[in-house]
Amino acid sequence: MDVYKTEDEQLETLRKWWDENGKSALIGVVLGLAAIFGWRSWQSNQIETMEAASNTYQSALVATSMNDRSQAREKAMEVINNFADTGYASYARLILAYLDNLESNYDSAEEHLSAALEQTSNPALQHEISLRLARIYIANDKLDQALAIVTSKDPGNFASQYAEIKGDIFAAQGKVDEARQAYELAISGSEELAYNPGVLNLKLEALK
Repeated sequence: MDVYKTEDEQLETLRKWWDENGKSALIGVVLGLAAIFGWRSWQSNQIETMEAASNTYQSALVATSMNDRSQAREKAMEVINNFADTGYASYARLILAYLDNLESNYDSAEEHLSAALEQTSNPALQHEISLRLARIYIANDKLDQALAIVTSKDPGNFASQYAEIKGDIFAAQGKVDEARQAYELAISGSEELAYNPGVLNLKLEALK
């Protein structure tokens, strides 16, 4: 036997259910659809943003490779100003620091590298930026600050690079023995890391 004796009883039961639950159920469906479409819209917007940031950054790279410094700076600043929340902003600052270094504008290069270092959470990129910043400090005759950078971090897979910069610092300070030890340490780990020891050997020879 059917649970409901007549079609009228079935309809009446549905009407009562709708009166009691229909509105809230409809609201739930609407909210669920809104969440789905909202998420998809957010994803689409994120993709568009990343594509725009990537294209602008590529333009900055191309201009840099063609030595069009004005265009490179313009595009790099566009990345920083319009896409600050993307990883491309840190790389754009590296371009600006590179251009500053070419023009011996070391103070500006320091600012860009420091900002990039603070902005990125990528460990490998943090090491790369730290190494570049230490070299800029050396060029700007800020040897103590350069030494502080290369001695305050666990070098990890960048041990040879850190050791080389220590050697450069000690050499600039006239500490020949310390420089020699640092260069030798850099050379000892260079083969394992596929790091070219040729320049290191030249630096070591120059100490004699």
